Amino acid sequence: MGRVLNELESGRLLSQYGIPVVQSVVLTLGEEMVLTETAKKLGFPVAMKILSDDIQHKTDLGCVRLQINSVAEMSEAYEEILANAKAGAPEANIQGVLVQQMLPRGFEVLLGVSTDSQFGPVIMVGLGGIYVELLQAVSLRMLPIDRQDAKQMIEETPLEKIYREGLRGVQYDREELIEALLCLSRLVSEHPEIAEIDVNPFVLFGDGKKAVGVDAMVVVNE
Repeated sequence: MGRVLNELESGRLLSQYGIPVVQSVVLTLGEEMVLTETAKKLGFPVAMKILSDDIQHKTDLGCVRLQINSVAEMSEAYEEILANAKAGAPEANIQGVLVQQMLPRGFEVLLGVSTDSQFGPVIMVGLGGIYVELLQAVSLRMLPIDRQDAKQMIEETPLEKIYREGLRGVQYDREELIEALLCLSRLVSEHPEIAEIDVNPFVLFGDGKKAVGVDAMVVVNE
C-alpha cells in the first residue's frame, strides 16, 4: 500500500478538483481562545477527531467525538482525543486534532477509485454509509469516464430511483453527482500516482442544498 494522505490533505486535494468537502480546522493547541475562534468559524455542533497519517481506525482508539456543542466540550474532547491516541498508538505521528462541521442528515453516497491489477484505475459510485457492505450496490467503470459514462453508472444503481422519484418528499440534483464523478476522473487522470480514493459518505441533501464529502481518504504510490 502507498502513502495514505490524512483527512486534511485528502480534502484539500479533492477540493482543488471541484469536489466539495466539509469545512475543517486543525487544532494544535487546546487553549480557550483558539477553541473559541474555531467555534466562531465553524459553528456548533462540531465533530473532532485525531489527525495522524499513522492512525486509520480512529473510532476504535477513542479518537473521535461527535455532536460537540460548546467550547468547554471542545476543550474536554481535545484532551481526551490526544490522550487516547497516545495510549492506543504511542508511536504514531500526530499532526493535531481535526474539527469539522457536523452536517444535518442527508442521503449517503459512496464515491471511490481503486486500482485493478489488470485494468488499472477504476471508478465507482453507489449507496454509501452502512449500506455499502450490506447491499454492495455500486457501479464501476474504467477511467477516464465522460458525462455519458457517469450518467449510466448512476442508472445502474438504486440511486437512479432516488433521483427520478425523490425520497420522503426531497428532490435531488443528479448533476451534482455527475460532476463529482467527472472531477474524480480528471483528478486521477492528472495524478496517475493516485492508487485509491474513498469518499464515504458523499452526502446529498437535495432541494437546492449542495452535496458535500464528509470522510475522505486518498492513497498515493510512493
